[in-house]
Amino acid sequence: LKKGSNYGADLRVNLKDFGGEADEVFFRYYLRLARNWNPTVDGGKLPGLAGTYNRAGWGGRRADGSNGWSARGAFARAFPADHPLHGLTQLQTYAYHADMPTDYGELWSWPGALLERERWYCVEQHVKLNRPGAADGEMRVWIDGQPSLVRKALRFRSTEALHIEAAWLGVYHGGTATSPHDQHLYIDNVVVARRYIGPMQG
Repeated sequence: LKKGSNYGADLRVNLKDFGGEADEVFFRYYLRLARNWNPTVDGGKLPGLAGTYNRAGWGGRRADGSNGWSARGAFARAFPADHPLHGLTQLQTYAYHADMPTDYGELWSWPGALLERERWYCVEQHVKLNRPGAADGEMRVWIDGQPSLVRKALRFRSTEALHIEAAWLGVYHGGTATSPHDQHLYIDNVVVARRYIGPMQG
């Protein structure tokens, strides 16, 4: 994340290029926050799963069940210097779904996902889309193979036209606030699969 910019990365693995879009996907990557990682001004977005179809599910383009959705990862603003968790980074999901309360995404914190700098973590996210007409979608997260977030009874869609379109490897600062200084993170060992992947062995 370069000083004065919002953008760190915007890459996608489009599922249609690898056997077709799906309604249930597991997405794993390894994440390391560098020594200079310190988002003091605002939080931002991290990789996750999405079906925006370039219509809705990001940037205030509200999801209504028929136009798109997303469940990206997110990082919270840094804890202040006098906070007992200072130096750790809280991870979250930033979700655009059919029952979202505002035009912008809803934040779901990942319990226990407080990351230190200069250490690799295994992050795995699982999205199971709901059946149209039912609120039976699911979202799960594991950190280093340990369960963190579990959310059920979700509604991502109201039509069979929406699926899991992509694994979205986006890194974005804000909101609208830009990064106050150069700060780095590293992503490696990316896997997209139809079943649980888990941490690398050894």
